Amino acid sequence: MAKKNMEHMPQNSPRQQQLLDAALNVVARRGLSGITVNDIADEAGCSYGVIAFHFKTKERLLLAVLDLLASNYEKIWLDAMTSASASPAERLRVLVDVDFDPRVAKSKHLAVWMAFWAEASRVPAYKKRCSELKHRSLETIVTLVAALAAERKLSIDANAVARGLYSITDGCWVFSHVTGENSPQMRERSRQVCLTFLGAFFPDDFGKPEQAAPVRA
Repeated sequence: MAKKNMEHMPQNSPRQQQLLDAALNVVARRGLSGITVNDIADEAGCSYGVIAFHFKTKERLLLAVLDLLASNYEKIWLDAMTSASASPAERLRVLVDVDFDPRVAKSKHLAVWMAFWAEASRVPAYKKRCSELKHRSLETIVTLVAALAAERKLSIDANAVARGLYSITDGCWVFSHVTGENSPQMRERSRQVCLTFLGAFFPDDFGKPEQAAPVRA
């Protein structure tokens, strides 16, 4: 994932961060439909005017919430990739780990992702942000799958495998959100599902049972 995407993210003041956190909490509980600036102001313990001063409109505030969620995800992803080895298999494993890291896949964040995904077809700005993030992450996965296939001298459709892995991850997220089954054990189970899928194409790298990753709350 390109580092330049992170370097250009705006820095929020402490007050702005407080308002964003409050908005994220409201969206997680209620979704996007029907919430008001006053709902967010009540959550933050401030007046309508404070939010208007910092973000001008509800639409700008909600878009900033989406930017915050996306930038946090990208930072965790980038940090993990920076510390990973050069091995394509290891880097793929790290990316799967990130998608089920509790800082990424916590129930509150999944609820907010689902809210924005549900509105993406109706709100062009949400669609643009979500699409940009998904295309950047998918591009990274395609590159790693292709590199691993070349390393193993395998003839596979790297794009199809990458999209399959991405679909499984998204599916696990949706299942966790809808069922509420998002315990550390369930996140580890979802992680293993992704690794099993990769093992069908790369048995030398993902086909053997592995020790479960440390379960984090």
